[in-house]
Amino acid sequence: MITTDEKIIAVFGSSRPAPESAEYAEAYRTGQLLAQRGFVVMNGGYAGTMEASARGAKDHGGRTLGIISGEFAWLTPNAFLDETLTHDDIFARIRDMQLRADGFIVLKGSMGTLAELALVWNLAKIDLAHRKPILLVGAGWARVLGACREHLAVTDDEARLLQCVAQPEDAVEFLSARFQ
Repeated sequence: MITTDEKIIAVFGSSRPAPESAEYAEAYRTGQLLAQRGFVVMNGGYAGTMEASARGAKDHGGRTLGIISGEFAWLTPNAFLDETLTHDDIFARIRDMQLRADGFIVLKGSMGTLAELALVWNLAKIDLAHRKPILLVGAGWARVLGACREHLAVTDDEARLLQCVAQPEDAVEFLSARFQ
């Protein structure tokens, strides 16, 4: 069982990348680096980058936690999870991940990833006393953030709640400096 004294990093990303893809490799590397620095890897528990980050952690001696949703009853959790917790819906699933995580790494994804990011970003704005680092990995996120700044009412302070980094190594280095 994952204990409260362990630092947990939630990894958000797409369920679509196949094991031979560059996105899967990036997620695997993320899990590997987090495990090597002693972090628990938490994610949505299914395929794609969720599987890859858990697999990377497990292959390098790390611990993993999958938070799954009853709304996805037809899906099977990936085989690289030490522990799974199930919630009735995706809203409870994301909220639990937000509460459990000490920080977030967001990889390339789709609507689900965007929903996860939007919720944790909004909660970071609201919960001033317990802000958690949110790291967006890859050049595409800087463009997404730029579009949010241009087309939505995102303030400078809100934009600063997110850190855009180039690669997993940068994200894990940032988290290591913050927590260890």
